[in-house]
Amino acid sequence: MNDQSAPAAVNTANDRMSLQRRLFCVALALLVATAGIAGVLRYHHVRYRHFAVHEPGKVYRSAWVDDDVFEELIRKYHIRTVVNLCSPGEMGDRSVGQRQAVKHAGARLIELPFPPNNTWDTDWPAVAEMEEILDDPTSYPIWIHCQHGRERTVKALSIYDIRRRGMTAQESLKRMPLFGMDHPWPIVTFAHNYEEEQTCHDGSTCIPHVAESHRPERTRTK
Repeated sequence: MNDQSAPAAVNTANDRMSLQRRLFCVALALLVATAGIAGVLRYHHVRYRHFAVHEPGKVYRSAWVDDDVFEELIRKYHIRTVVNLCSPGEMGDRSVGQRQAVKHAGARLIELPFPPNNTWDTDWPAVAEMEEILDDPTSYPIWIHCQHGRERTVKALSIYDIRRRGMTAQESLKRMPLFGMDHPWPIVTFAHNYEEEQTCHDGSTCIPHVAESHRPERTRTK
């Protein structure tokens, strides 16, 4: 009886080992596939930093990308105008490379230093210049970017949405990707101030206000 049960026990052990090997192979394959997908996503994030379609066929956005990416995406999306919102010298020698890349790809580059991230005023000359660019039909398709693509770019896009698409500030901000961080309060306030300014059509001066809900908490000093 023991002699007959021995082969069965061996077969059971072999089957168990075979199942374990198969499960190990499946787990290893899943691990490799996951790592591969993560690598592709990481590469895409680094190469196409915060690039997104804001309005298909018309408006695109991003952070600063490498020269070859500027050329690639200008051609892919048939971009006519690239608006760089960075301050002079902010990106160093990379600005020279961008100028060459945009020109080589056949687009127009506009360098328009935009109001700093910590401001919410809408009366900067750059805001009026941005309005002129956005009101010009020959500007499109247009690609707007700053260094990180999350603050000055959002200001410019809120101008576009409110002025050209008839959105409210809240609607505009809600539709934009956050890229891992909420819109900072000066950016939100800028958009609301711009919306208020655009809705004053009676000839009176519209004085932007800073909504209390968008003010940061401050420590009072005695």
